[in-house]
Amino acid sequence: MKELLNFKDYFKRLRRQLILNSYYSNRIKDGKSIHASLIDWVFLIVGLTLFFLITIFNSTRRPILSIFLTFIVMGVFLVFLVVWKGRIRYKRIEEINEDVARKHIIKEVTKYNNRDFLAYIKELLEIYYNTKLIENSGHIGFTALINGEVYGVKCIKNSMEDRVSLKELRYFKEEMERQKLEEGIVITNSYFSEEVRDELDYLLIDFDGIIKMLKAVDRYPTKVEVEKMIIDGYKNKRGSIKEKFTFYERDRIYKFILLGLILYVISPFVSYTTYYRIMSFICICFGIIIGIYNLSTYMEKGKNDV
Repeated sequence: MKELLNFKDYFKRLRRQLILNSYYSNRIKDGKSIHASLIDWVFLIVGLTLFFLITIFNSTRRPILSIFLTFIVMGVFLVFLVVWKGRIRYKRIEEINEDVARKHIIKEVTKYNNRDFLAYIKELLEIYYNTKLIENSGHIGFTALINGEVYGVKCIKNSMEDRVSLKELRYFKEEMERQKLEEGIVITNSYFSEEVRDELDYLLIDFDGIIKMLKAVDRYPTKVEVEKMIIDGYKNKRGSIKEKFTFYERDRIYKFILLGLILYVISPFVSYTTYYRIMSFICICFGIIIGIYNLSTYMEKGKNDV
């Protein structure tokens, strides 16, 4: 029973990692699936192996030595390629996780009404500055004692496309002068216009500033939380993914058939003619099978749509 539970846990972890790898590969490759990327790798390796094998054989005329040297060259190339791509992939995954986390914050803040947004910002500022915000009347949302100075705080909730203009802060500025407050904080979930940045001498906190504050107070989504968002998103879309799923893209079919034809054409000029022809037959058959599968799926879908 214990071994069965361990197997289930292992299977869940493996499935989770496959989902994450598929998601990251899809984002890194601009929509290309992990299967398509894998086939590109296969074509690259096969193509380079054939190139080095033929080139070395033409120079040495010794089949065993040519195969041995080709394996060494391809081994060095693969090690270099894996290390190089691994570093690039790691950096891109960090960027993708950052993008997912930012979009989550945008989605979270967007669903707030003005009152909820005020409460959200109030809590964030109190934790970040280790102070207490007191609700103020008029056009000043809150006042707070920060580093021995009394600050007037103004919160503005906008859509991400809009910029906070100077006009929106006119009454806030007048109220600050009336209450003789010199220090102020204006915080928004979007960004400020250039005129606001040029004219106002207050602390301006835009969406990027909110992100920095969330990171500083450990309220920003962690790597584990981001991965959970990705997994949850996959589960929510799993139904639609199944409907849109195809075995491989159309160009993969052409590539398999083309590779088979190339192997067959060069087979008379290499030592292992039979082996090359067998591989060409396998590639062509694989391409045809995939094509038939996609065609039957398309026809079945057409019938269902009718």
